[in-house]
Amino acid sequence: MTDLRASGREQVADWIETSLLVRGTRQLGLDRLHRIALDEVGAGPAAVSLAIRVMSRRGAVLGDHYPFEVSDVAVRARPTAPEATYSGLLLMTPDSPARQVAGADPPTGTILLFERIAVAAAIAMLGPSGRAVRFGWPSDEGRPPEFAYAIEWLAGLMGIKPGSAYRPPRRRDGGVDVVAWRPFPDGRSGFPVMLVQCTLQHDILPKAGDIDVRYWAGWLTLDADPMVALAVPQTIPQGVVWDELALRSLVLERVRLAGLAPVAPGVTAFVSDMIGTLSRHLTAAEA
Repeated sequence: MTDLRASGREQVADWIETSLLVRGTRQLGLDRLHRIALDEVGAGPAAVSLAIRVMSRRGAVLGDHYPFEVSDVAVRARPTAPEATYSGLLLMTPDSPARQVAGADPPTGTILLFERIAVAAAIAMLGPSGRAVRFGWPSDEGRPPEFAYAIEWLAGLMGIKPGSAYRPPRRRDGGVDVVAWRPFPDGRSGFPVMLVQCTLQHDILPKAGDIDVRYWAGWLTLDADPMVALAVPQTIPQGVVWDELALRSLVLERVRLAGLAPVAPGVTAFVSDMIGTLSRHLTAAEA
């Protein structure tokens, strides 16, 4: 599939998970996994062992929402893996085995599905009274194409007044793909608002600065500064990249998104299509 000798443990773990999705529910013994990893992607025993630890940690965080099972002797995909949000996010991750097979550009409809997952996750994070809408264009939720009118449309949904600041016609979404909020029963202003940037790009650091709260404070009448979030389908290990992102926005990466929205509409069909594509390019290990 690819050469993972220079890759980190997160990437090797992604390769193992992707291979398990293609296998279905067939168990893969760790001894066999070590041989396949070395033959197919050049990952040695140490790299595979570290990747298995990563998978165990992901499973510990997500519990039953993690679509794979890891034991001392084998790994396998759960029967519900094709329905899991985690699986969909795995298969749309930049530089993942699936994206390498599918091509540099994600399959048609992938970004729309990802934004819908972000909507579900944002609502779950804000609680039962939370609301969220896709603000990115093109829209299937009734958003006008012109940015100025889109702001008025959004303000109407939120029950607030649009701001008086100039809304440049050249803008499409102001860097915001999903807007979430939680109104209070009293109907008054001053409720929490979250602005989410969604990206399927590999280089995510620049995307964390796409949302400028100063502009949004002029476009919407908000009594409190909104929370800014960056949603990405990949996992991000602890380190410099995570620290820099976390300083600038709330980070919603694969594990957090899957924990907030373990299932989402459209994921099963996407996973099925991607597995079909992968099956034509990958050699699944025989039991």
